[in-house]
Amino acid sequence: MKVALDEFGDQLAKIISIICLLVWLINIQHFNDPSHGGSWVKGAIYYFKIAVALAVAAIPEGLAVIITTCLALGTKKMAKQGAIVRKLRSVETLGCTSVICSDKTGTLTTNQMSVRRIFTLESQQTGFELELTGSTFGPEGQVLFNGKPISRDKLHENRCIDELATCCVLCNDAKITYDEGLDTFQKLGEATEAALKTLV
Repeated sequence: MKVALDEFGDQLAKIISIICLLVWLINIQHFNDPSHGGSWVKGAIYYFKIAVALAVAAIPEGLAVIITTCLALGTKKMAKQGAIVRKLRSVETLGCTSVICSDKTGTLTTNQMSVRRIFTLESQQTGFELELTGSTFGPEGQVLFNGKPISRDKLHENRCIDELATCCVLCNDAKITYDEGLDTFQKLGEATEAALKTLV
């Protein structure tokens, strides 16, 4: 963005310089006016001063300050929506971005994860697959088996699921907290571990 701003400043200065030069050249015929004492040099200097005054009035001195203020206001607006930006350069870059290319699904995320399916082997031939609903870190959603909700007692009867839940809790450093102000459940730690703790 700094490069783009510098280029804009250079282009603006060139355009204003050309306009000032044209204003000075257009008035060549008035250089010998009697109001200037009939001196061509005095007339040239007079209209040169007018061209310089025009340039000073046209070039905005506070351009950098205005742009910085606008970017700061944009950062404040983003912060209200939960997007915290460490460096102002990030906002500058985002402001002139027209295309965002991501290399894989999930590159741009809200840093939330959730378990969608559980698969365990009952034996060497048969498996047991569960589907889970809910996409937040809160205790929401259902556990489905063949598209139908399954009871908690039925889950506890399955030893593999019970062992899996135990592993998910013991090998986990994440914590789930409830934010009363935002009325949401939030994670402390890795999103993957928080998702496993939410599963349990």
